[in-house]
Amino acid sequence: MVSLTPSYPNLSSFRGFFLFEAFQLDVATAGFGKSPLARYGNSVNSLLEQIIIASVALLLPQDILNAASLLVVEKAEGPVTATEIQSFKNFMNEMTVPTNNIHNAMVYGGAGSAVESLGAMFEISGDHDFLNRMLVFTDAMLAARNDPKTGIVIWTGQRELIWPNAVIEKGKASGFSTENGDIVGHIAYAAELVLQNPKLWNAKIPDGDPNGFGLTYHDRAIRYVREMDRTINSFILKWLVRKDTLRYYTPNSPLFESVNRIPGTGGNQPVPWNQQTMLNNGFQRLAECHQLLGDDKDRVKLYDAIVKASVDWFFSTVESITVQGHVCYQWAYPPEQPIKHVEDMGHGSYDIKGLYRAYRSGRYGITATMMEPFANTLLYVVRQPNGKFVGRMDGSSAPNAHPPGGLKAPCLDLCEFAPELFPIFYDMNIPSKRFRTSPEITSSILCNRERRARLSHNEPSPQPTCRPTPAPIHIPPLSTELHWLSTVRRI
Repeated sequence: MVSLTPSYPNLSSFRGFFLFEAFQLDVATAGFGKSPLARYGNSVNSLLEQIIIASVALLLPQDILNAASLLVVEKAEGPVTATEIQSFKNFMNEMTVPTNNIHNAMVYGGAGSAVESLGAMFEISGDHDFLNRMLVFTDAMLAARNDPKTGIVIWTGQRELIWPNAVIEKGKASGFSTENGDIVGHIAYAAELVLQNPKLWNAKIPDGDPNGFGLTYHDRAIRYVREMDRTINSFILKWLVRKDTLRYYTPNSPLFESVNRIPGTGGNQPVPWNQQTMLNNGFQRLAECHQLLGDDKDRVKLYDAIVKASVDWFFSTVESITVQGHVCYQWAYPPEQPIKHVEDMGHGSYDIKGLYRAYRSGRYGITATMMEPFANTLLYVVRQPNGKFVGRMDGSSAPNAHPPGGLKAPCLDLCEFAPELFPIFYDMNIPSKRFRTSPEITSSILCNRERRARLSHNEPSPQPTCRPTPAPIHIPPLSTELHWLSTVRRI
């Protein structure tokens, strides 16, 4: 059975955990005065615990912090350098791979961030070392999934194929739900990168297949896709997707209600946008995998329809305003009209991350014109005269919030629509040296800088293309596995 005790075996993972906890502290105090996640049924650590953990990180001696490899950014413009590439490899190779999802380490914590950063670096460099290290993390994620025979019994009364994110107290149920979509997406991302590179398919992965998930890149990718479909079919589709609208709602079940801190607010509620990003991550990347495989058109159609329903829902609720002659957006933390709970920077950056991913895919009808107001919102609403950014997307600060500061890393993708965001982000992070211990910040800088360099030389970034279908594999057909659309019963 997978251990559910957090462990911090070396400095790199220790540091990554602290950065993650600091992020949780930042978003927990924004918007509502208490964590919005708690209002919608997700498990959030006590504020006191987070303060203690984040404070300990700040008190670590500087010589200890400098002992491990640090990330390097050498310049503000131009292609990524060999030194930057090597420093990123060194840092990620020292980062300990977690064995469980406690504190959402595999969602948006250290491991989740590692997978996304490694994948992004592989995409811009083609360096197989990044992909191989990425597979070490995604293998650990799949190995950590709840065992259907010996794992944790969650609020459904079953040992679901999900990733528990908290140690369960004896005699109490658990409320795990939407965050699992992000882990599905991380693992599917690795599969997708393999499937986009058929020259790798028959080669053996250097790790020697320690978990029995497949010796070759092709076999590993197929196993990932099959296993992520199992989690989608058995849990996410059943409990989080409404069959009539394909929209995301928290489980409509008194069992789920019973595990929430605030009775009556947990179940049958629209899923907040940042958590819809997590779910869309899984569905989008699996749709792209199946399209590359050419094995299940009905599944691709369904997965894409679910993401499209989420995207359309978002843009139907967002409010357009004009500030200094620029179209900007205002939106809420959950789907709601009129806006009562203004979105904050922490969650809003995750919303933007998911929408940008969907935009780049070209699958869901999102245009550059629809994305540009996000960049305008940061520049003309959230950014203050002193150059700093406040905590809410309407330009306000939450009560007792942190002082205005910098941008979250996902916002850097918006420099595609407002190039001036790049030097702003760069100047905020390089002098402070925050990037040196953050794969997310560093990969965002390097990847966006590489894209800018290619555009300046009229070299378009490579786009994923459908490859020839590999040897036939057995993935259960839609008609036998996804019968929930007509028969599932909500309790």
